[in-house]
Amino acid sequence: MLCCSLRAAAQPRLVFSEQLGDAGVLSVSREESRKVVFEGRNAGTEPLVFDHAETRCPCAEVQLPKKAVKPGKKVKIRVTFHAKELDDRGVVGNVITLFYRSGSPRGSSRMDYTRIRIRAELKD
Repeated sequence: MLCCSLRAAAQPRLVFSEQLGDAGVLSVSREESRKVVFEGRNAGTEPLVFDHAETRCPCAEVQLPKKAVKPGKKVKIRVTFHAKELDDRGVVGNVITLFYRSGSPRGSSRMDYTRIRIRAELKD
């Protein structure tokens, strides 16, 4: 009888306690902007390195940390919502996809991602 053990590949895992950030009420005519900070944590077993972020509109400017996030450590993602980039009024939202990989030479080179969302109420 043959027996083998399977070991999961070590990898980072980005988790957020809150995945929705609220930029509040912004005036489009005054071209207001507001920064929202998302607090996450590397719940994986390897350091986490951000590759890039993608958004569906230029209304969200994302600032990613440049340094690796060690396992178990917290990380802050800063997103600035710019009202001047939109012609809409009322409640609007945007999905932001954060791409990351292992920062360890022996870790997986596989790219992974997670999504956060930001919303705002736009007025004149």
